[in-house]
Amino acid sequence: MPAPRAIAFDVIETLFPLGPLRPLFPRIGLQESDLEPFFASLLRDAFALDTCGIYKPFAEVARASLEQMGIASDAADTIFNGFPNLAAHPDVRPGFERLAGEGVPVIALTNGNADVTRTLVERNGLAELVSRVISIDEIGVWKPRARVYTYAAEAAGVAPSDMALVACHPWDCQGAMSAGLTAGFVRRGHAYGSAMNAPQVRGDSLPAVVDELLAL
Repeated sequence: MPAPRAIAFDVIETLFPLGPLRPLFPRIGLQESDLEPFFASLLRDAFALDTCGIYKPFAEVARASLEQMGIASDAADTIFNGFPNLAAHPDVRPGFERLAGEGVPVIALTNGNADVTRTLVERNGLAELVSRVISIDEIGVWKPRARVYTYAAEAAGVAPSDMALVACHPWDCQGAMSAGLTAGFVRRGHAYGSAMNAPQVRGDSLPAVVDELLAL
């Protein structure tokens, strides 16, 4: 198995933790602990719609998830306004700098909005280290659909077998591997369930995963 010639990174939680959104939930009548159910509900409904051949963008599905929790659409803006202000994990820059030193392009591959993701990248001083932001809005299907990963490989100008995905979500790693990519799992407090195929690389930090991918 060759070392990847380009690496795509999942964005939400893998690069930017959602924890800073937690204090916003009591402002709209929910509990801080509702952050995890909200995000899980969002993904569940998005994946269900995608399975049915229906595409809805991140914001629309997220707003509907909050509505199911009893939150009016205007109040939901409090949560959405917090997304562009998320801070990157401290190990993101060192990992990206390692790849820059090796001449390996970095792609931010997100189920979210491209403009929000670019804002996150720029506000965190990572713009010069990210060669491209790709949102599923360009394709009209959600990760872990194979087309998202092969589209990213095409955008990077490499074959799927020459590209890796780094994510903290086992379902994302599985999607990438099913599309022919190499997968690097970074533990962000998550366990890797045995129902999914094992990723080629695992690590406790982004630089550790990057180093192992480059050593393949």
